Amino acid sequence: TPPNPTTPPPGGAGCSATVSANSWTGGFVATVKVTAGSGGTRGWNVSVTLPGGTSVTGTWSASASGSSGTVRFANVDYNGQLAAGQVTEFGFQGNGTAPTQTPTCTAS
Repeated sequence: TPPNPTTPPPGGAGCSATVSANSWTGGFVATVKVTAGSGGTRGWNVSVTLPGGTSVTGTWSASASGSSGTVRFANVDYNGQLAAGQVTEFGFQGNGTAPTQTPTCTAS
């Protein structure tokens, strides 16, 4: 008899994000890598929680909503549609302490 087909594990259809930062006294530059899940994306949103007293002063390759607390970044025209497993990056600069928590990514 043929083997039973395997079913992929649940999840993975959205996206995931990681953040890395270069810091100096009083500021930082952060790079966020967005990876599409198994279903790809038509667009994505990434939420980054900033430490108290930290604010975003500039953003590239994404649009930001807010500048302190939890900041939501959305794709721009050219980097929202990703195939499964495809990666894009955006960045932001800030005053204060760089974020260390894993960002939350949602795909549309």
